[in-house]
Amino acid sequence: MWPEYFSANLSRKQGRRVNKSLAIAKIRPELFLKACAELNWKCSVEEGRYPRTWFESYGFKIIVSLENEIKSKHALIKALASKLKEVSVKLA
Repeated sequence: MWPEYFSANLSRKQGRRVNKSLAIAKIRPELFLKACAELNWKCSVEEGRYPRTWFESYGFKIIVSLENEIKSKHALIKALASKLKEVSVKLA
């Protein structure tokens, strides 16, 4: 997954996939790792650039490994977004 999916600074056309209410402004790799850990998901961060905005990308992507817990990518994104929002509020 790309961090752009969760960015409050981007529009849907630019790649955001969650509602503004679930989006976060300050995206950091450690937020994703903490959120995945709290959800008991295996997660890693790899170097990469979002193809749509490669010239101003965050420079990383998130690899999530699940064992049939969630059936769709949309459900996965929504679950991670709500946990990211919770974690970002705790760390702020």
